[in-house]
Amino acid sequence: MLTMTKEPAVTTVTINTLKHGAIETNDDQLLTFSTPLLGFERLKRFHIYQTRPGPTYWMQSAEEQRVAFCLLAPFQAGLEARIVISPADVVDIGATGVEDIDVYSLVVLDRDPAQRRTNLRAPILACRTTKRAKQVVLNDPQLPIRFFLRDIKVMEV
Repeated sequence: MLTMTKEPAVTTVTINTLKHGAIETNDDQLLTFSTPLLGFERLKRFHIYQTRPGPTYWMQSAEEQRVAFCLLAPFQAGLEARIVISPADVVDIGATGVEDIDVYSLVVLDRDPAQRRTNLRAPILACRTTKRAKQVVLNDPQLPIRFFLRDIKVMEV
């Protein structure tokens, strides 16, 4: 006997980005922040995408075209930052463990390339399976608040 199951419909959304025009993605690929980013409390859904290979990404609000952030994936950039993720944060984004989490940090895109930096003490945690995310503030003084991208070998933003 042949049993057929109905696949859930995948909804495609068009996101108008700040820097790269309109892009299409599946709705189930959008991140939903369980705790909003500071200063952007009304925005909860974002799309992370790349425009070229490497450790930098763009995080575009799905709700507000004027809101986009440059991100650094610190581990992809070769940084050996010791980022300790609390069990409560793992549960909050619905991850099965730390191996289910992508880590990003916001990049400050200064006009002077030598001043471009990221805050490794306030990473964004994104669960690969649930697509829930949150930004956390870590109390580790060894993680720099102002880590300059010029200190990463072969880095281009």
